Amino acid sequence: MTAGIGWPGGRKVAALISVAVELWSPGHSPAYAPMAAAWPLPGVEDTHSASWVDYGVTTGIPRLLGILGDLPATFGVNGLVAERHPGTVAAVHEAGHEIAAHGWAQERVPALLDADAERDDIRRCTEILSRVTGVRPAGWMSPRATASRNTAGLLAEAGYRWTGDHSDHDLPQVLPTAHGPLVSLMHGGQSDVRGAAAGPHAYRDLHRELLDQLLAAPGPGVFHLTLHAHVGGRPPLAGMVARILDHVRASGDVWVATHAQAAEHVFACQERKS
Repeated sequence: MTAGIGWPGGRKVAALISVAVELWSPGHSPAYAPMAAAWPLPGVEDTHSASWVDYGVTTGIPRLLGILGDLPATFGVNGLVAERHPGTVAAVHEAGHEIAAHGWAQERVPALLDADAERDDIRRCTEILSRVTGVRPAGWMSPRATASRNTAGLLAEAGYRWTGDHSDHDLPQVLPTAHGPLVSLMHGGQSDVRGAAAGPHAYRDLHRELLDQLLAAPGPGVFHLTLHAHVGGRPPLAGMVARILDHVRASGDVWVATHAQAAEHVFACQERKS
């Protein structure tokens, strides 16, 4: 994002709320699940970790939808989630939130795939999210935010407008690809997966301080609140999310936007300057 470009209405900070809705394929589970390190039977399905992840769809999403209220968020959804729980994904869309593609399943990391397999993963995820919501996703977040060298070009080829895979800048950037430009929106560095270890109150205080610093700094800023439905959707962390959002609402000089809205604003600003 070039210097001199601000947010709509002269707002100082754009707030981007990301909610990851994730599942792992059968036989796979997250290494950070509470009992994963203690699993004594390699090669046997860890049903505890699979059930822990399912909480995001059964309970975390409804709770977070209530906490968000009228604030728009971007839900990064695995294709496998849409296949197994289409009604839940449709409910998120109907509540007015953006549905972004988050790969087919969490163990299918783009950096581990060749170009053909990655293109097929993008196609499958795009098709099922489009079918469930009636809207083609505009944005993509790779599992683990770990793109391959091919990802940006493949996304532009497939008609995507933004990617959330990069962590090397504070403000949005326009990435040139062989298939056209793509807006890069930084992946939030303080997610609930990391922040939960410090305790819910520390998580709340960190984000409040981050927003206050951005509002006090010169130039435009971006405030990221990155959640996982199966982590940040649990009490008491969800309660701290509510407190963070109360702080966002009370701050006044903040534009709360979906990732797609932020990306289209960046494209519009670039067009006006050219």
